[in-house]
Amino acid sequence: MDYFARDCHHLGIRNNFDFERFLMFARVCDIDGRKQICTRDKEAHNLYEMFHTRHRLHREAYKHRVVHIIQTMIAEAFEKADEHIQISGSAGQMFTLSTAIDDMEAYTKLTDHVFERILYSKRNNLADAQTILKKIVDRELYKFVDEKRHLTDKEIKQEEFHKWYKKKTSSNSDVSVQAEDIIIKEIKMDYGMKDKNPINAMWFYRKNDPDSVFQFRDDEVSELLPKKFSEKIIRVYCKKTDNDSLDVAKKYFKEWYDTIKQG
Repeated sequence: MDYFARDCHHLGIRNNFDFERFLMFARVCDIDGRKQICTRDKEAHNLYEMFHTRHRLHREAYKHRVVHIIQTMIAEAFEKADEHIQISGSAGQMFTLSTAIDDMEAYTKLTDHVFERILYSKRNNLADAQTILKKIVDRELYKFVDEKRHLTDKEIKQEEFHKWYKKKTSSNSDVSVQAEDIIIKEIKMDYGMKDKNPINAMWFYRKNDPDSVFQFRDDEVSELLPKKFSEKIIRVYCKKTDNDSLDVAKKYFKEWYDTIKQG
């Protein structure tokens, strides 16, 4: 509730969830011997607004296509730098970026300074990672190519596209875009419980019987509520930023995705 209010304020996104009203009607009830926070039956719509706000923040901010590619580029740079960064942990042990999670002392040193440590390094073995981070600082980001809502249950795997792309373009010498230049990411967004309705997991009470609790069925709240609570989006980016390369990436991704949908 705190970050909803804070992030909506700073991002200029309207927060329709009334947390003060929710807290006013919150009540601790006993459910099968366990204490749980319950709320008034009339607050179901307000709670839907809470989960809708969460989804909207993910769609428009946390998983915005620019934010997403910057995260991807940072991860790529850190992978390239991984074995060349040494972090001291407990008992004098040394760890890499990827293994520091196994030691609390080393893990606490994974702060923002790691980014700057690579960015300003003079070491040759960090040059590749440094190049990527410089692109981020200079806003020379990998280019967004296309986006599609993924309406099937089939899992999208970048390595499968790369394999298909290499085979498809192996006899075409005019294609200058390498498979590794094309990045495919599957983004999942939901109401907090994957494809489930989170309101179905919450408990409510009525004004005239505050000690008896119940759970709503979907059709008991409103006919105008969402019927699905999760979605998947496929985003495509290209490391090469010229228009010809972007056209190539878009063309081949569309062709591959059409074959995926058809099974």
